[in-house]
Amino acid sequence: MVTSSPPAPSGGSLVAAADRVDGLIAEGLAAGQIRSDVGIDLRNLLRIAATATNQADLTAAVARLRDKIGERQREGSVSPAYASRLDAAAAQLGAART
Repeated sequence: MVTSSPPAPSGGSLVAAADRVDGLIAEGLAAGQIRSDVGIDLRNLLRIAATATNQADLTAAVARLRDKIGERQREGSVSPAYASRLDAAAAQLGAART
């Protein structure tokens, strides 16, 4: 069973929240629960969110990331369990302070 750190409280550090999402992507890749090309795709979207300079940009970037997680889960390239964990971590990322 793969484990991860608990989500950050609302309003936590943007860097820490992005690191948690990236860690989940790494775990999912290693466990074969995320296809390798999808890991690249998700990390590209994560990078955009992690470099947001204001809350509006962060909110928009996180919405794109969460949409992509759902899309990739529906197509079968991310397992439902990892999609759920990634979505929860992305939601915490959206609550982080820029």
